[in-house]
Parts: sequence; structure tokens; C-alpha cells
Amino acid sequence: YIAYMDLKNTVYTDQQKIISKLNDRIKFLSTKSERFSGIRLIVFSTGLVLSIAGYFISKEIGWIMTILSLTGFGFTVHMHNKLLQGIRKCFTYKLIKEENLARMLVNWKNTPDPIINEPPSEMSSERDLDLTGKYSLHNLLDVAVSFEGSSLLRKWLMGDNPDKNLIYRRQEIVKELSQLDLFRDKFLLKARLVSRKILNCTKIVYWLQDSEKVILPGRLLIISSVLIFSYLVLFILNRLDIMPQIWLPVFVIYFFVYISNQKKISKIVEDSSELETQLKKFSALILMSEKFSFNKQPHLNEFMNVFRKGDQSAAKELKELQKVISALLVRSNPFIGIVLNILFPYDIYFCLKLIKIKNNIKENIIPWSEKLNELECYISLANFSQLNPDYTFPEISEESENTFDVIQLGHPLISPDKKVCNDFSFDRQNEIVIITGSNMSGKSTFLRSAGINLCLAYAGAPVNAEKFKVSLFDIFTCIKVNDSVVDGISYFYAEVKKLRTLLDKFENSNGKNNELKKFFLIDEIFKGTNNKERLTGSRAYIKELAHKSATGFVTTHDLELINLEKEIPVIENYHFREEIVNEKMEFDYKIHKGPCPTTNALKIMKLSGLPVE
Repeated sequence: YIAYMDLKNTVYTDQQKIISKLNDRIKFLSTKSERFSGIRLIVFSTGLVLSIAGYFISKEIGWIMTILSLTGFGFTVHMHNKLLQGIRKCFTYKLIKEENLARMLVNWKNTPDPIINEPPSEMSSERDLDLTGKYSLHNLLDVAVSFEGSSLLRKWLMGDNPDKNLIYRRQEIVKELSQLDLFRDKFLLKARLVSRKILNCTKIVYWLQDSEKVILPGRLLIISSVLIFSYLVLFILNRLDIMPQIWLPVFVIYFFVYISNQKKISKIVEDSSELETQLKKFSALILMSEKFSFNKQPHLNEFMNVFRKGDQSAAKELKELQKVISALLVRSNPFIGIVLNILFPYDIYFCLKLIKIKNNIKENIIPWSEKLNELECYISLANFSQLNPDYTFPEISEESENTFDVIQLGHPLISPDKKVCNDFSFDRQNEIVIITGSNMSGKSTFLRSAGINLCLAYAGAPVNAEKFKVSLFDIFTCIKVNDSVVDGISYFYAEVKKLRTLLDKFENSNGKNNELKKFFLIDEIFKGTNNKERLTGSRAYIKELAHKSATGFVTTHDLELINLEKEIPVIENYHFREEIVNEKMEFDYKIHKGPCPTTNALKIMKLSGLPVE
């Protein structure tokens, strides 16, 4: 354990060293940039004086001095802009590293919000286990650059329908990618430098597959080319007094041909213009992923093959598409657009070329986009792995469908300096563990630790444990329950509805062999009602669970429930405890076997100055 913590400290120190170097680099470039601001002013002033002086000597010398001055000033501006880009690059890279430190320390203040921040569902484990939303597991891991990548990571972390082969395949890719710090940093840096806007792959896919809605006939290019060539030749001949002014009717015909298709052309250009930045970002990330060498990472190399099938290159085709869009956007200046289309069927040519390229790649854009989104998820998991070298990759058990064997299990959303880890292992099939204990002793945190690490394991990520050997489970949680004023639902009724869904899962499974065993985490069962009915209801519910193919944990303050261990063989008692030291309550936050020997409600009241009989 000490060796693991030393390794984590090394990672933390390495991140700090990079930040320190970047600060030095920013300081150096900023000083240089300030000098260039002065140099620009000097070059401009000197050039202006020399140009004016040159015109006093002769017009030719004046023109020469003007050209030289503009060239010198342009070069100075270019060099200054490169410096400013370098400063921006360093600042952005520094921010990425600072965010890494925040994720290591679970410092929410400096951890950016997740891209997808939808409220978690009340009936799922999202809210109970803090899987999604602000200050959640998704928030801690998410470094995705697109809406779809962030959404896919959220889906992975839900822990639904786990598949052993898929888990191990993801683990291999995450392990390989966690060693490629340079690639991951360049990927995230490239995304932020190209554009601050979040990538929307769905819009790109929809636009590329939408080419049939706006159709320009291919013969339009031939007709326009013939008309332009004709009126230009006739215009030249007319200016040479060889032919009369018959070029004008030909020009009018071309004008009407162009105007009749202007609506379609404008639609194509407008749609392309809206997606230019998005496509530029998408292309840059695909290009980087395609060009990077993964020869020493076989699983990652195979994963990346979708971008380079045979002679087809995703980056090459997307780059060609970008060139055409850039060419189309040149005509956005009205004067330039008119001149270009008078001399050449500019709009028609590039619109037809754009449609052709879109048709060529529209079949591939979906797999490219899906793989890019998966890569974002793998980068998030690999980043998490690299920042937490004390975490381990889980083992999926084949020996039993009831394995939950963990050593030094911790909660990944608790900062390292406040975290207490626990060991636990089921002793029998279908074991139900009743956990008793004092308020604030760690019962709920233990349940959340078990659930959130199962979700991490099923996503293919490392878990907060020294050892984590588990079966594949269908996870059910009842930890955070809310009443609803809007729906007229009380706390107790909301809890009853949630607990009913677990029994419904058994009824819907109909005894299928391929059904995953249910793994439940129930915190303070039926706490929304009075003591007598809570005890009666809890006994009945736990007995019902004992007859099902399920395993899990139930926490309670009702010490009478510990007697179920004597009645039902699959039930085992565990507890968390506290001590009063110098009139202060102290917890070890460790799980112990057997029922809780103490209670602390009256002690807390007394220590807080409330009257106690």
C-alpha cells in the first residue's frame, strides 16, 4: 500500500513539474511578446517614414520602399502571432494539467463540469451512487471533447448489462492508452486549440448524410462553363473590334442559369459554413488518431484500424472536404464572389464537388464518429488510471456467480487524505449482509463504495481497491430517496415504490438461466415510517429477498433485525462502530463482523447540548 501511495505521489509531482515548466515557458514567451509589440511599432513607423521619403525621391523608389515596409511589417506580425499562439498553447496545456491535479485530489472547485449534465433518474442507481451530474463519478472522469463522447461515457458508467469479454477488452485498451501520456495530452490539447466549442458529431453525421436533399445536376457545370467561355471570348473579340457586342445576351443567359440555382447553392454554402469549425475539429482529431503510431499497442492499434482501411484514409477524405468548404467560404465576400463567378462557374463547381465528397464518405462517417466517441471514453478511463496508480483493474470471477471479494475498498469520490478503505468477502451463495451501526459511522459510504466500484469495473476502468474480484451482477440501489411535492409522493411511498422495483426484477426474469444475479444496496430500509411497522416490513422484505437469487447489503438502525441471522442461514451480520474519547465521538469507519454493540443517537444529542432523559 505504501509503495502504491509513493507511486501516486510521484505522478502528482510529475504533473506539478510540468506545470512549473509551463509557467516558466509562458513567462519567457510573454516577455518576448512584449518586446515584439514594441518592434511592430518601430517597424511600422520606420516603414511609413521610408515610404514617404521614397516618394519624394521618385515614384518607383516610393513603391519599392512601400512593398519592403509592408513585407517587413507582415513578417513581424506573423512572428508575433506565432508567439501569441505559443502562449495560448502553453496556457491551455497548463489548464489540462491543473485539471489533472484537481481530479487526483477530488478537488471539485478546479474540476470542470461534465459536458453532459442532465439530472439523474430517481429510479436508477445514477443518483444513489453519484454516477452522473455535478460532483459525480462522470464529472471526475469525463475529459471527452464531444457531446456524444461524454454521453457514451455516462452510459458506460451506468453498470448495465455487464459483459465479461467486453470488460476485459476495454481493460486492455485502457492499460495501453494509460501509458501514452503524450497522445492523450495532444488529443485534448488539439481539441481545445482548434475551437472552444464542444464537438457535436451528430450534426456532422446528419449533414454528411443529407446530401440527397439538395441536388444540383452535373450538366449544370458543363452548361455554365460553355456559357462563361463563350461570353468571355466574345467579350474579348468585341473589345478588339473583331465582333459586335453579342457577348451580352450570352452573359444574360448564364446569369439566369446561375440565379435559377442560387437558392440551392446558398443552402449548400450556408449549411457548410455553420459546420466549418465543427468539421475542422473533427478532422483534426481523426487525423491525429490516424497518424499516431500504435505498433506497440496491439489492442489499441486494432481499435484504430477503422480510420485507415486499405487505401482509404479518413483523415485524407475529411481534409479534402475541408478544402472544398474553405473554397466555398471565399465567396462569402460579395465582391470576390461576383468576380469569381463571372470568370468561372465557381459556386457550381465547388458545390458539385462538395456533394460528391459527401456521397463518398457518408457511409463511413457513422463508424468514424462512433470510434472517435469510444476513443474519448478510453482516454477518460486511461487518464483516470494514470492519475490513480494505486487503483487496480478488477478480476471478473468465473468460479461463482456470487463473488464479491475486495481488499482496501475505497470510495473514488472521497479525497485521498480523508478516505478509509475496507476489506470484505461473501462467505456463501446468495448471502445477505445486514449492517448495523451508529449514525455517521460509515454504513452508507460503504454501500456507495461497493456500488460505484462495481460500475467502474463494468466500464473497464480500474477500481479504488487493492484487490477487486467480483461476479457480474445486475445492480439495484435504494440509498437516496426523495419525496415529491409536485407528484404528491411522500418519502415513505417513494421508498416503497423503489423497493418494489427490485421484486419486479425477479418477477420479470421468469427464472431465465442467462439472467444476472441481483446485487442490492439498501440503505436504512423503511426509515420513512414508525419503528414498529418499519421492523415488521423490513423483516418481511429481507425474508422475501432471502428466497430469491440475489445477494447484497441492507443497512438499518433496527437492532432487532440482527436476529434474522439465527432464522435464515444466508443472512450475516456486520457493523460499524464508534468510541467516545474525551467527550468526542470518534469513528474508525471500518466494517466489523457481527451486530453493532453500541448506539450513539443519545450520545450525539447529549454532546450537542440537547436534553436527554
